Amino acid sequence: MADALETKLSDDLGPAPSKRMKIEAAAEELVGGSNTGTEEAAQQRMTPAAAAVGDSSSASPAVPISTPPRLHAPPFPETGKPKDIRKWRNECKRICEIAAKDPRLELPTQREPKDPGTTDAVLTSREKVVVRGVARSIVNISSTTHDGSMGSQCTGIIMGQWESKEKQHTLIVTCSKIISSGGTLLDPLPKLSVGLPNKTILDGQFLFFDDHYDIALLEIDADLPLQRPSIGSGPEYGQEVFILARDSGLSLRARHGEILWLEESDFIDRSYQMFVSCEAPVAGNGGPVIDHDGNVTGMAFYSRPNAAVLSISTIMTCIEMWMKFSRIARPIHGLGVRTFEFLDVSLQEEISVDHGIDTGFIVHTVSDYSAAESLGILPGDVIVSFDDQHTLSLPQLEDYLLSLGWTFLNNSSSTVDLKLEVYDLMKQSKRSITLPVQFCDA
Repeated sequence: MADALETKLSDDLGPAPSKRMKIEAAAEELVGGSNTGTEEAAQQRMTPAAAAVGDSSSASPAVPISTPPRLHAPPFPETGKPKDIRKWRNECKRICEIAAKDPRLELPTQREPKDPGTTDAVLTSREKVVVRGVARSIVNISSTTHDGSMGSQCTGIIMGQWESKEKQHTLIVTCSKIISSGGTLLDPLPKLSVGLPNKTILDGQFLFFDDHYDIALLEIDADLPLQRPSIGSGPEYGQEVFILARDSGLSLRARHGEILWLEESDFIDRSYQMFVSCEAPVAGNGGPVIDHDGNVTGMAFYSRPNAAVLSISTIMTCIEMWMKFSRIARPIHGLGVRTFEFLDVSLQEEISVDHGIDTGFIVHTVSDYSAAESLGILPGDVIVSFDDQHTLSLPQLEDYLLSLGWTFLNNSSSTVDLKLEVYDLMKQSKRSITLPVQFCDA
């Protein structure tokens, strides 16, 4: 600010009235406000109640507000002498330096937005109301290693509260990267700090993690009530969504995108993931994916070039299993599949005309030495149905198979049989297969 003022003054320091008026106006603009006398400024700082009673002798004396007076540029020296102008310029510079340190500049009404990406993502008044409502339910989670160095930063979602005799407990779900590396729990466990929307920092207690779904459950003891968000169904392809996060400064961040018409079946048992047409914001690992009505439909994870999404229905099943059994039973079937729906339309027509198949799942990969391989299932086969399920998306199929884990946990059986209808396009034949599905008892 002082450099700008000096630039304005460097052209002509002469006493010409027009130039003087321009210099005074520039100085006033830089330091803010108009040049008013002490008496007038004091009158303006009177409390509303004192101002209302005016000069009445029966009224209480005016009580000035305790905030310091605003700084103003001194009047331009009438003499126009270089010595006086230099003195005036130094005083303006001093005032500018003091004004730059004004703590009021840090007020949210005075600051520029911290993250332009959030500004671009949430535009309309309705969108802002929806995002703010869900933001009350998300927290920042940071980890500190045993040697005191900072670890990961994630976002957590409030999933519920309950009271014991002494405390109010809050359950939080987040990304497992906060307490694990390469699928292994960190040892020793890092210290977890949970930052709430009101800037309160609490200690987090680790409860459980599942590396397959990349989720972790934490608990905090909070005296204040925390809000659980509205839980929706899983994301839908083509749906517009927001990804929310809370960064290390506990500020809200958001991104806006669309659920892509995309399947990734290259990773065995990881085909349940969906993808968004944007990146996750800073600290977005574990952040909620919400629809335009404010319902949480999934959890976001860092992935390039697009953020990955785990359906909230899968997360809820995992939480319910853990709450009842203190473990999660996930299916291991050895198949990587994609849906008929995602095939190119010309290939769909060919399969429909030549083989009479319009729905199902295309076998993409088969695990070596798996039960599926031993039963003769090969890449390129079409699984017409899993237990008569044939029109599910891959996330929905994952939810169905995960639901079979309830049978495993209730009966302590090592496997659950899955009835498949498999069509071999080369032999143009269909056969029924009973596939034993194993479960990882995490």
